[in-house]
Amino acid sequence: MSLSEIPLFRMMSQRMEWLSQRQPIIATNVANANTPGYKAQDLNSLSFDKMLRAGTGKLNARVTRSGHLTGVSASGSDKFKLKPKEDDKAESMTGNDVLLEQEMMKVAQTAMDYQLTTNLYRKHLAIIRSALTSPR
Repeated sequence: MSLSEIPLFRMMSQRMEWLSQRQPIIATNVANANTPGYKAQDLNSLSFDKMLRAGTGKLNARVTRSGHLTGVSASGSDKFKLKPKEDDKAESMTGNDVLLEQEMMKVAQTAMDYQLTTNLYRKHLAIIRSALTSPR
């Protein structure tokens, strides 16, 4: 059994992937803070409720022998989409809507969220390892 079959690990992996894809988008926003006409981008938020329902809503059967019922294949995670542009964002005189302070807060929050998720991943992995190893 791989860790991706455990809903909690699958959700944490998906969260880390989302955070990894968000960081370069925010870095691009910061790099273009002075580019005339540049519009800041971000990813759509990752909904924990949707992930939880998708990950734990049903049990997937696995076919181990040809005589068994067919199993349900788990669908792969959707790739993350860019958030649609907000028309009510403040723009500078050059048409640029990047707010450097806001982008730097997103960078810090993304880094903290990634660190938290990796720590949770490691802790849960350690719990599984301790359950699988015999006492000495």
